[in-house]
Amino acid sequence: MKNVLHETRYWIGSSVVMATDLTCRRWTDCGMTTDSWRRMWRSFGVIAAVLGSQSLVAALPQPGNALVLLPSEGAIAGLGDGLRRGFLLAQEQSRLCTNKQTDWSIGWLSPGSDLSGKLKHRSLPPLLVAPPAAALVPTGLLAERRQRQVLLPLQRGISLQQLASRPGSDRLWPVSASRSLEIDVLVKALLEQDRRKFMLVTDGTADQQQLAERFLETMESQGGELIGLDPGARTVNGDDSEAVKQLALDVDWFRPLALVVMTSKNSDLMQKILQQRWPQSVQLVWNVAPRGSTVASQLGVDEANRGPGWKNFNSSFQQRFGYEPGMVEASGYDAGQLVALSVMQTDISGEQGMKGFDPNADVSPYCQALRQAAAGKATRTNGAGSNMDMKAATPPTAILDVIQKDADGAEVRTTYNLGGS
Repeated sequence: MKNVLHETRYWIGSSVVMATDLTCRRWTDCGMTTDSWRRMWRSFGVIAAVLGSQSLVAALPQPGNALVLLPSEGAIAGLGDGLRRGFLLAQEQSRLCTNKQTDWSIGWLSPGSDLSGKLKHRSLPPLLVAPPAAALVPTGLLAERRQRQVLLPLQRGISLQQLASRPGSDRLWPVSASRSLEIDVLVKALLEQDRRKFMLVTDGTADQQQLAERFLETMESQGGELIGLDPGARTVNGDDSEAVKQLALDVDWFRPLALVVMTSKNSDLMQKILQQRWPQSVQLVWNVAPRGSTVASQLGVDEANRGPGWKNFNSSFQQRFGYEPGMVEASGYDAGQLVALSVMQTDISGEQGMKGFDPNADVSPYCQALRQAAAGKATRTNGAGSNMDMKAATPPTAILDVIQKDADGAEVRTTYNLGGS
């Protein structure tokens, strides 16, 4: 029989909070989960919104095993459904493998909300799952002050480069591979093709500039050579047709073996570059998957990083929810696996949420890892979105595909696992 997802929502300041409890036994930190309490709570919902929730929160019992925080609005709000479904699948599978059940709750926060302020009057579980692209300084301060472990399921950008120096970094656990791993894979592919002379372009955004700097540093350390008149990455605006034409003239003059472009998928810059004519000896290199066609070959990287457990996860997820998952769902699933491992540890305390996980342990299938954790052994399971070798303040490695697209449209994929043992 499938678990039924029970939901209760009420207002906390400007945030709506929903509680989820697979066991349907009691209140959680964010609400109540039985149908009878749910009906009663709806009657009092307006009163709670008016009077505030501080006194109500103070009366709640201990908060269970995990609190999953999701964005309530904004551009990233849509990621919440995928994260939640992946997380739920991990809990359902855990319940089938063992007789222990995860008691978890979900809360919605406005993007940019002060986590410490929103949660300061709440009892917190051993593990918190932060919202996507969480602000690391307040999140680290919360983890440090409340002595809790925090999972960062979708934290992949340049902020990770400074994570180790942030307050509370020893309690912050990135679950997804950093985007810098995509750069390392591209460098490896170019070196294998002996394309060491390159020109480097970025669209000027902060993220892409950081990735360009990572590429330049990594490539030059491996014997690559930046050629042309620019001392570093050239910034080209996709709306500036003249700048793109000048870039084409410079490439024709300097004849690099690779024109490396750091930009987002299907951006204006990407489209403008694909419209130019390039020497056939030049390869267009993207930090995204190749698109369109051009007389020059293209090389790019599939942004959908995965782990050794992806195949089983993909199959189970499609069977459960009826659509093919992506990186977001895989991140939620891996966060759910880590929470389930923590539940197996019977003597776990509030500040030991990651006690059941050991990034250096041999990888075990999920059910086997859960049983090992129940026996008191720290373990590591098959990751859906990574190799699950993350540490505090250190993102995991993952499996990535580099895609080469020739002028005739033929594509060849090469799989790289830089962290594979």
